[in-house]
Amino acid sequence: MPTQRKNLKKYYSDLKKKITVYSDQYYTHDSPTITDQEFDILYNDLLSIEKEHPEYVTKDSPSQRIGAKVLDGFKKIKHDKPMMSLSNASNEREFLDFYNKIVEEYAKGGLEFFAEPKFDGLAISLTYISGNFHSAVTRGDGDVGEDVTSNVRTIKSLPMTLKGSKYPKKLVVTAEIFSLIADFKQINSNLQENDEKTFANPRNFAAGTIRQLNPLVAFKRNLQIYIHGLIDIDDAYTDSTHSESLKRLQKFGFNICNTNKIIKNSKAAIEYFNLMSDKRATLPYEIDGIVYKINDLQLRETVGYTSKAPKWSIAYKFTSLQSETQLVDVKFQVGRTGTITPVAELKPVRIGGVKVSRASLHNMDEIVKKDIQINDYVFVKRAGDVIPEIDRVNKNKRNNTKIVKMPSKCPSCGGIITKISDQSIFRCSNELKCKPQIIQSISHFVSRKAMNIIGLGENIISALIDAKKINNYSDLFYLQKEDVLEMERMAELSVMNLLNSIDKSKNPDFDKFIYSLGIREVGSATARILASKYKNISFLVNAELNELTMIKDIGPIVAKNIVDYFNNNANRDKIDRLILSGIEINYKKTIFNDAISEKLFVITGSFSIKPRKEIEEIIVSLGGKVSGAISKNTDFLICGDKPGSKLAKAKREDIKIISEKEFFKLL
Repeated sequence: MPTQRKNLKKYYSDLKKKITVYSDQYYTHDSPTITDQEFDILYNDLLSIEKEHPEYVTKDSPSQRIGAKVLDGFKKIKHDKPMMSLSNASNEREFLDFYNKIVEEYAKGGLEFFAEPKFDGLAISLTYISGNFHSAVTRGDGDVGEDVTSNVRTIKSLPMTLKGSKYPKKLVVTAEIFSLIADFKQINSNLQENDEKTFANPRNFAAGTIRQLNPLVAFKRNLQIYIHGLIDIDDAYTDSTHSESLKRLQKFGFNICNTNKIIKNSKAAIEYFNLMSDKRATLPYEIDGIVYKINDLQLRETVGYTSKAPKWSIAYKFTSLQSETQLVDVKFQVGRTGTITPVAELKPVRIGGVKVSRASLHNMDEIVKKDIQINDYVFVKRAGDVIPEIDRVNKNKRNNTKIVKMPSKCPSCGGIITKISDQSIFRCSNELKCKPQIIQSISHFVSRKAMNIIGLGENIISALIDAKKINNYSDLFYLQKEDVLEMERMAELSVMNLLNSIDKSKNPDFDKFIYSLGIREVGSATARILASKYKNISFLVNAELNELTMIKDIGPIVAKNIVDYFNNNANRDKIDRLILSGIEINYKKTIFNDAISEKLFVITGSFSIKPRKEIEEIIVSLGGKVSGAISKNTDFLICGDKPGSKLAKAKREDIKIISEKEFFKLL
């Protein structure tokens, strides 16, 4: 036991340093030197000591990445030195004018620039006191920003304590917080699935995450950070160039972008710009230009500043993935749950070699924020395979425009549109007669994670609806061969394959059946929880609100959605028709196992004893629950070979991590 060790406090101090080093190797350099199991032993030892001796715990402990307190708001903090913005160059001529002017006035013997990608993220200043992370402040207006220390602390690659033995008394650096495109798309997909407001782009995602009042949200979103400048450091630390100072900061443990480059002349600067412009679409993050800075720090002071920006630096912006065009109309799309989404109809324009005629407007809040009107000339941008979006309006060309208004009636079915209170969500209430809702509801019902009916794409579903063969998912089980064959483009073989697939789906597991119904905010994980709690579909249909809210992980909103769904007579009729059609739900008998029952599991990696699907089924059959995401409520992470990001999240949230073999020992 830790308490029996001699010199426990020293051991604890050394342990913190070791774990910090191993975490840095894992998160910052992607080159771990110990196994996950070895790391877990050390980390659990740390937690054990801190539990017995809370007086030992300091802010630099690896366990203190995240605090439990939800913030009331963000304090205003005045920057010690202003965080200035940058002048921009929009084309080669403007960049060369900037470059040649400095050469002519200050560096006729030659000029060395430091070039770095301009990340489309959130600028931040970080302060370290005596080697320890102290605070993080947003740019704000340049003079005053917001204290976002609690959220920035959750970024795993940010060092809590500087490396080395000689720390500066005070260190202030500038950095960019950003999101990987893959993480941005995954979060947006999850939000959309739950009918929640999505982020317009990775920058908004990063900024919105850092401004969350609950640090746990930031902790879960895997933000990245690169250091790109030194603001303040002790006089004892003297560097002659910006590149030298970045190398010093890297030795302190900071992440520095590995595509930075020292530029010797204007030709090399243009070549680097063109190279990064070509690579832009393949990068895992968004960049919108190249920042060029005089590398010589003394020369910077000679060149000086304007009131808003340094005269020794410029941001040369990419233009290939942004074009101006006219917004000719706004159409409104209807989602599976009736959510109304505005979409911009554009005069076709080519952006980065791709013809673009539509762009997502996300929601009405976004339209108001950007002051977008019909007939406006707008700048549309596209990065990688991210959906095109309107960046801004060219108000100098505004003429004869019309305000965008949410229609009062559904554009598809004419049903009444209502606004969800306290949200930017508008919804068509006519779910039983609205064709887009019906199509997507049936598509969800037949999907792989639901009833798994192969051969029913949206085009076939739409054709079946138009031919009045079906009107909801229950009708699928009453289709006759002759009914489908008489439709256009339906060959006998494909019809038989479709009907056979429908017939094979008639023995679904209870959780898949629940998921297939498409109840708002009831995903596959929630469906498993409900299946483990209720004896059969009849008990679930008649469940009351108070009993649902008492189930762990079923919040009041989800509980109300469930009750509302089953209180709808049309939905009950569909379920009755499904049962009458011959569907026999597989109600697996739950054998409660004390080690598994009521426990929440997350699974990551690949497995050798049993496939992942079977492991999930075992957990549910023994009264446990399975989730796709790590949360504070997770009890176990089952970790196989080649685990994903869930492993890192589990470590930081002190989730118990077990191997496949260890899991089967619990049974």
